[in-house]
Amino acid sequence: MKKDFIYFIRIGEPSERLFKIGTTNDIRRRMREHEKYYGKKVMVLWQSPAYSKWTTLRVEDKMKNQWIKEGVFEYLRNDRFLIPENIKEIKIKVRKEYVVSI
Repeated sequence: MKKDFIYFIRIGEPSERLFKIGTTNDIRRRMREHEKYYGKKVMVLWQSPAYSKWTTLRVEDKMKNQWIKEGVFEYLRNDRFLIPENIKEIKIKVRKEYVVSI
């Protein structure tokens, strides 16, 4: 059974502050797709250990909903977020909490 991963990426230059959380079973392929779609360089800031597809999708949705509800990040279409410069790290909780420097 193929395992899936949750990823957190920066799209474009660090000064653009554009980030995305997502799920994939092939991180390299997915990053190439994002670079082609957005026409910008993509930097993987964090990748989870392998989990079931159900777990990764559940965590991805939970994190997006939490960030939207908190209202600190600006939500953009295609599940992207503009994160203010004063925020230097985010937390992603799967089974344990991961701190990601941005």
